[in-house]
Order: sequence, then C-alpha cells, then structure tokens
Amino acid sequence: MSKQQSSSGLCGQHAVVIGASMAGLLASRVLSEHFAQVTVIERDQLSQEIQARKGVPQGRHVHVLLYRGASILQKLFPDLFPVLLEDGSTPIDTVADFRWYNFGAWKARFKSGITFYSQSRPLLEGRVRERVAARSNVRFLDGCDVIKFCANDDATRITGVQIRQHQGEPHEEVLSADLVVDASGRGSQTPQWLAALGYDNVEESTIKVDVGYATRIYRRPEHHNFEHTVMALYSTPPTGKRAGVLAPIEENRWIVTMIGWIRDYPPADEAGFLAFARSLPLPDLYAAIQDAEPVTPIAIHKFPANRRRHYERLSRFPERFIAMGDAVCSFNPVYGQGMTAAALEADLLNSLLYQQRGRGDLIGFSRRFQKKITKIVDTFWLLAASEDFRYPEAQGKRPFGINLLNRYVHRIHELSTFDHQVTLLLYQGLQAIKPPAALFSPHILAKVLFKRKPRQSHPEKTDLSPEVLADALLSSPRK
Repeated sequence: MSKQQSSSGLCGQHAVVIGASMAGLLASRVLSEHFAQVTVIERDQLSQEIQARKGVPQGRHVHVLLYRGASILQKLFPDLFPVLLEDGSTPIDTVADFRWYNFGAWKARFKSGITFYSQSRPLLEGRVRERVAARSNVRFLDGCDVIKFCANDDATRITGVQIRQHQGEPHEEVLSADLVVDASGRGSQTPQWLAALGYDNVEESTIKVDVGYATRIYRRPEHHNFEHTVMALYSTPPTGKRAGVLAPIEENRWIVTMIGWIRDYPPADEAGFLAFARSLPLPDLYAAIQDAEPVTPIAIHKFPANRRRHYERLSRFPERFIAMGDAVCSFNPVYGQGMTAAALEADLLNSLLYQQRGRGDLIGFSRRFQKKITKIVDTFWLLAASEDFRYPEAQGKRPFGINLLNRYVHRIHELSTFDHQVTLLLYQGLQAIKPPAALFSPHILAKVLFKRKPRQSHPEKTDLSPEVLADALLSSPRK
C-alpha cells in the first residue's frame, strides 16, 4: 500500500474483480488506488507470452482503441504507449492515414492531429496486464471460476464470491470482499446469481445482426505504393453486407479482417477469403493481399447480437457490487466501441470512488455507479443500433426516428467526402472526442440540408486549414 493510500484513507480492504478482460484490467488499476488489496479472478490460464486467449474470441481480429479511450489509458499507464511503439505499434492520424470507402465514396483525408495506435489486441491487453500485475496490491488468480455470489443474511449486500480453483487439486473457497466487480464479459452469470439471491430478472435489450469475421495476418510487403496506413472498404447497406479492413500491427505485419452482416459470413478457406476480398466495392484491399505472404491461418468469429443488460432498471440492487464492460453491454465489435466504453466506465469508477471517500462508507455507491454508466452505454448503443438497423433483417426494438436519423447520417457521410469541417466532426464523434449531438448543430444542419458537392471537389488528401484544426482541438476534451 502506498503512503498516499494510507494517509488519505481507503474505500475498503479488499476488492474482487471477475475477469481479466480489458474492462477488468482497467477496473483493477483504478481499484488499486482505493482498496488495500485487489484480486482479479480469471477463468483462462494467463500466459506470460503475448498471444490470443480462449476467453477473448474476438481478440484475433482487427481492434481499435478510440482516441478517447487511449487518452484514459495514457493517464492510467503513462509509459504504455511508448512501450507499444517500441513493440512495433503504429501511430495513425485518424483522418490522414485512414483511407475509408463508405456509402460509395472515399472520405476526404487531411492531417487532423487526432492520433490512435494500431497493434494487435493480444499485445495491447498483454502490456496493460503487465502494468496492472506490477502494482504491489494487485494479484491474479487464473485458471479459476466464480460459481456464485456470497451475501449477507437478507441478501442486501454482496460480501464476496465462491470460487473453484482448477490448478493442482481442484477445490472451492470463499473470497470475502468489500466490493465485487463483474467484468466477466458477454457470458456473465450475474443475472442468474442475483436471481438465486431473490432479485428480479434483469431486463435485456438485443439487436440481432448475425455478423461474422474472418481474419488473417500477412507479412507486410517491403515495397508497396500505399499512401495510407489503414484501409477500410464498406459496401453500401442495405443491399451491401460486406466490409474489409487492413491495418498494421507489430512485427511489420498486416492484420486483415473480412466482415459480413446478416449471416453473409466470410469463409475460412484461402480461396474463399480472397474471393470475399475481391467482392468488396473496390479492388484495393484484394490487390494489397493477393500476393502478400500469409503468416497465420484464417481465424473465424461470429457475433450474433448486440446485448445490453439493464441493471439500472432493477427495483432493488445489492450494495457493494457493480457490473461493467461487456457484462453490461456487448456492442457489435465492427464499430470498435468496447474498449473505449470500458475505459470511460473505469474513469467514472475512479471519480465516484474518490467522491465516496468523503462519505465514509460504500452505501449507495453501487446503485449510483450503475445509473451513471447508463449515459456512457446509451451513446455507444445508439451509434451501434443506428448502423445495424440500416439492415431490415436486423431484429430488435428500433429506436424512435431511426430511419430519419440514418438518412441524416448518410448525408453527413456524403459531405465528409469533400467538406473538411464535417469530416473532422464525423471522426471526432466516431473517436468519442465529441458527442454525437455535435453533428446536429445549426451550422452542420444547414450544410446537410443545402450544401452539395462542388464539381471540382478538394483532392482526397489535403491539409486542414490551421483555423479549422485549431478550433477542433481547442474544443476537444483534455486528455
């Protein structure tokens, strides 16, 4: 325990985190400032090597940590990104280095000053886990299942968890805790464990999209004539259901992911993978990989539906327990929202725990946290839902006015092919720098209604005017 912890007081002696996911790792890092001891329980055996693991099936595919999420990680782990760069991560200017074909046209490209980092998910997660594990008051119990919550006599407070160890001679034991955090992901058992304690069923919202992913890693050719670093080709919905993404990762490699909505799954054989790439709206991605050297087999992942658990709607909620990350809301991974949503929730957790110290106990904290993260989840859920509901086959409750919203956003995408101010604002929204509402300001609304593409538009790649760039960065939230 640090001198700062002992002198300022703590929220409790022991916190337990279920799951070493990115959400669990970020929660553990935050909790280590507020509790004397933090225990992370993980079902997988955690290797010291950088490699994909069973508990993160989407980890073999293209991942994006949005600018806003990266800024939170930089605050929690100041040396993380310098180390990732040494490992071979590539800094990406969100606009200039990202060549994105969507709704039948390329987005305008220019230097934006908005940087994110491109590397594999196992590398990012591994380096974050190393830093969490290096904290003196954090320990990991891997190869271990949580089998139920423990509670006080009237089940108003979670007092710990019962675990089953699989290493050595299998055995069960109880871990007492002042706070239990469920970061176990999409397969969370919390609704069943709460029901066993007499709590109401947890309401769920789902949007069934039946998305499939196929990913292969290639050695990056020594000579290529790309002006960009990342490329994404999207078919136009609702008839087009395919997309492909190419991004650089460590060890001088490309990671290439094919995506298909509504059961238009990309195949796992080499000929089918290349044919899928060739079927995209333009041949650019296929041309990049047709003669490239593959270094891995093709990995497959299928994602049936966005799923949201509404803990905030429970009439009763136990004290000293919270849920976060995919355990609360699992988004379609194609939009790259999950890790950033988890980072924002961890940042909120930190703020609320500092506030709670002045109260002297954790009474009311759990309910307050679950209600507060609703705003974070609402934003990302709406963004994912609006895109997935472009397909009539998507199943779920459609938000009111979704068709009008999608037509409006379609116009934003059209403007982003030549209007640099709109382009920058679109990317700021996608990178969670500005709220989606920024796209509905009177000035932007006027452009949506009246502005048309000039006959001689700007080149695809230019420099943004200093005035527009200064305004954009000054109005962005600080890291």
